[in-house]
Amino acid sequence: MATETTPRTAAGPDGGQDGLLHRTWIRVAAVFAVLIAGYGLLRGQMPFPDSLDVGLGALFDDVYAWIVENRNTSPLFLYGFNYASVGLGSAVILINQGLTLLTPLGVIVLGTFAAWRVAGAKVAAFTLATFAVFGLLGLWDQAMTTLSLIITSVLLALLIGIPLGIVAGRRPGFERALRPVLDFMQIMPAFAYLMPMLLLFGIGNPAAAVATTVYAIPPAVRITALAIRGVDKGALEAAESLGSTRRQILAKVQLPLAKRTIMLGVNQTIMLAVSMVVIASVIGAGGLGDAIYQALNKVDVGRAFEAGLAIVLMAIALDRITAAAGDEARGPHVPPALRRPLLIGGLLATAAAVVVGRLAGLADWPREVRISISDWVNAANTAVQDVFGGFTAWLAEATLNLLLDPLRSVLTDSPWWLVVLAAAALGLALGGWRIALVGGVSILACGLLGAWEESMDTLSQVVVAALATVVVGFAIGVLASRSDRLAAVLRPILDAMQTLPPFVYLIPAVALFGIGRIPALAAAVVYALPPVIRLVNDGIRGVSANTVEAAESLGSTRRQMLLKVQLPLARHSLLLAVNQGIMMVLAMVVIGALVGAGALGYGVVFGMAQNQLGLGMTSGLAIVCLGLFLDRLTQSAAR
Repeated sequence: MATETTPRTAAGPDGGQDGLLHRTWIRVAAVFAVLIAGYGLLRGQMPFPDSLDVGLGALFDDVYAWIVENRNTSPLFLYGFNYASVGLGSAVILINQGLTLLTPLGVIVLGTFAAWRVAGAKVAAFTLATFAVFGLLGLWDQAMTTLSLIITSVLLALLIGIPLGIVAGRRPGFERALRPVLDFMQIMPAFAYLMPMLLLFGIGNPAAAVATTVYAIPPAVRITALAIRGVDKGALEAAESLGSTRRQILAKVQLPLAKRTIMLGVNQTIMLAVSMVVIASVIGAGGLGDAIYQALNKVDVGRAFEAGLAIVLMAIALDRITAAAGDEARGPHVPPALRRPLLIGGLLATAAAVVVGRLAGLADWPREVRISISDWVNAANTAVQDVFGGFTAWLAEATLNLLLDPLRSVLTDSPWWLVVLAAAALGLALGGWRIALVGGVSILACGLLGAWEESMDTLSQVVVAALATVVVGFAIGVLASRSDRLAAVLRPILDAMQTLPPFVYLIPAVALFGIGRIPALAAAVVYALPPVIRLVNDGIRGVSANTVEAAESLGSTRRQMLLKVQLPLARHSLLLAVNQGIMMVLAMVVIGALVGAGALGYGVVFGMAQNQLGLGMTSGLAIVCLGLFLDRLTQSAAR
């Protein structure tokens, strides 16, 4: 009798987890087969009927018309939004003026000293180099505008988010009520926040500050609540036994013990604010984002690269400083007795730098101390196009003809009711009746919003980009899990990629593929790769060492080990990687519209540019519906 040489992780196709998985994927394949058959038989015969449009777009347009008509007469604006707009605009201007008064030399000294005190010499040196790049590239004023917006928005987000997180951490009922709101805020595309803010607060910094604040609040709330709930129960019981009040427990026990985790929330809030401030350039926020936006409109890759480099360095510097703020061990060791004198010395050094800057006539960065690398970058881009232009053109055409256009045709030209039923059937196969209901209703809602064809176009782009992300991400993640050296090399690269604002990913994509759907998909794939690679690597490395040793003792090859042991046991992490990859691809949909992706993203951008609130909001809500469908579907598969 033959001896089995590979371990069995579960029962076969007729039972156990493997059997359940086998039957599930048979159902999924059957759903796609029925959809394709329906497309072949009834192609183009049953588009989504206009009579089912609920008219939400027209309602938003009526709201817009009312606001325009009553902006200068309604008490809601005279004593509400207008005051808030003036206050926020003034806050940004005051911070910007403060940075201007410090002079570039004073800002450099203060920023470098703060970075050293919080995060150590290496981060201080990186911060100094970042400020130097701002000035040398002629982007100092834009960088200070962006920094002013970030400071204003982050302060507002933390003033709102941390108290909400504290309440949510102490009251489970409040946290449950808040969770769907935070889910909606995180699924809503960033661009969709801009239109209502533009309408209520006008073009410029106030609308950008509010949109950035709202976009950046969720991590502050979620992580603060998690930090409060995670405080050691023994410490709380000890404080209660000593007669401490709830306020004393919060101030003396929970907040100090949760400080490190709360600072992680601050870090994530800042990173989201950096991302959103760059995007907000399209509503007049100015700064580095506007430099990228204008350069992309002119297809000036060199100038876009300069502004993108400045944003990348700013994001990394802020990330490193705030990541170290909650961990005193990462900063320089300073005896307690020297901390106050050191702080005073740093402030005096900043004051001296300001005086020197003023006396030397350096209120602005001197024009003669500037360089430009845009011509070099454009020349390099031309050389790359000469070498790889044929391959990128072939790849773009193949992707369009073999994947993107056929899938879009299946989704847009199939009977609409069949697509809705297919979405519900997928939900039923992967998660049960509740997910089936969510799937069917979410896809149906896209049509009820009057955005059926655009939604199916967007869905096809997301599926293709997600497929590419999963294939590339899984391959790299598996290789990293098998090589400590490769994992060590990838770690700083992935850290940097996750720090970059998504707007920046458009620059190399446009350089390689020009304008259209393909550069948008390429940018989405690269943007979504880091979490996929990390989760695959961590999942495989997390497989029990005893299980691996048992498989090795049975004579399993490395390939058998991967396919029969590690991948099946890491299934939860792998499916979570798929979920995160899909959601990050969806987050790039609207941003991709800036380089010709079209579909729902174009509706959001065009609606905002042309003051068509109905088009912009219904397109944004349709993206939310797609996000809800894809998120629940992949989460159910992971469970």
